[in-house]
Amino acid sequence: MAFKIYRADIVELWKNNKTVCITVSLELKKKEISGIVDRGNALALASYVPKLANKLGEFIIINHGEVGFVDERIIAFFTKPKECKFERCLPDEVHRYSWGQKIPGGHCMAEPSIVARSARQLLRLAIKEHMHEIYLPLPGVMNGRLDVEDIREALDVLKFSSKVRLISNTEITDENIEMHDLSEL
Repeated sequence: MAFKIYRADIVELWKNNKTVCITVSLELKKKEISGIVDRGNALALASYVPKLANKLGEFIIINHGEVGFVDERIIAFFTKPKECKFERCLPDEVHRYSWGQKIPGGHCMAEPSIVARSARQLLRLAIKEHMHEIYLPLPGVMNGRLDVEDIREALDVLKFSSKVRLISNTEITDENIEMHDLSEL
């Protein structure tokens, strides 16, 4: 069964009063008590939501890495660890570090187990809060550098939910993905 991914921009969805997820790491900058919103969909929303990084940081501390609301209509969906080993560093960040050094979560590749856990937590949140639709960027694939097959467990969790709609603002070519327009809903 192919997975439906809808072409959509997270900022436009949020501006149109839709509930969206930002895919983020569990990294916390303790001095500023802020999360990391320097890439992808989190960065895109940060320019519209004042203090999003601080809200994410406080959320991580209070909720211990559980998926949930960081702000009105913005859900933190965790895809990356707090830190990782050098071999899990993002290719475009590896020049900053040396072998054996711990890499901060924002510069790590996504972890399939974290993505799957977050998918289960998102479904529980949707049920608990009686939510009808949530827009989730394909988790861990773009800036997390995973393949669609790497997140198969998470996709299997999400595929039967009519509440969660997977989105991407770029075309994804994979035999298990069908790209659709939101107008097809």
